[in-house]
Amino acid sequence: MKMDLMTNQLLGVLEREKEHYRSMLTVIDKESKAAVRSDFNALTKAGEEKENILVKLRLIEEERIRLVREMAEALGYPPRDFTITMISQLVGEPFGRRLSQAGTDLSAVLNTVKDANHRNKQLFEHSLELLRGSFNLLSELTRSAMVYYRTGDMQRTYQTGKCVNGEI
Repeated sequence: MKMDLMTNQLLGVLEREKEHYRSMLTVIDKESKAAVRSDFNALTKAGEEKENILVKLRLIEEERIRLVREMAEALGYPPRDFTITMISQLVGEPFGRRLSQAGTDLSAVLNTVKDANHRNKQLFEHSLELLRGSFNLLSELTRSAMVYYRTGDMQRTYQTGKCVNGEI
C-alpha cells in the first residue's frame, strides 16, 4: 500500500514539473518577443520569471529525487539506476501506464523547452553580432582622424578634430 501512495505522489510531482516547464515555454516566448522589440524592461521581467520558475523546478526536482530514492530502497534497487520507465514496469497497473505516459509527456515538454531555448540563443547571438557591427561602424565614424570632404569622401588625417562642410 505504501508503494501505491509513493507512486501517486510521484505522478503528482511529474505533473507539477511538466506544468512548470510549460510555464517556462510561455516565458521563453515572451522573452523572444521582447528581444525582437528590443524591450529591455520586458526582457528583464522575463529573466526574473524564468528564475522564479527555475527555483520552483529545483524544489520539485528535490522532491522527485527523494521519492525515487524511497521507492528504489523499498523495491531493492540502487536509486541511480531507477528511471521512470523502470518504475512503471515494476509497479504494475493501474500506475504503470500512467507513469510511462507522464514520463513521455515530461520528456516531450523538456525537448520543446530545449528547442525554444536554442532558438532564443540564436536570436541573442545574432542580435549581439549586429550590435557589434553597428558599434564598430560608429567607432570608425567617430575617430578623430577622419575628415569629410566636399565630395562626400572621408580621408584619414593626422590632425585632431573633424572638418565638416556646411554645403550639401
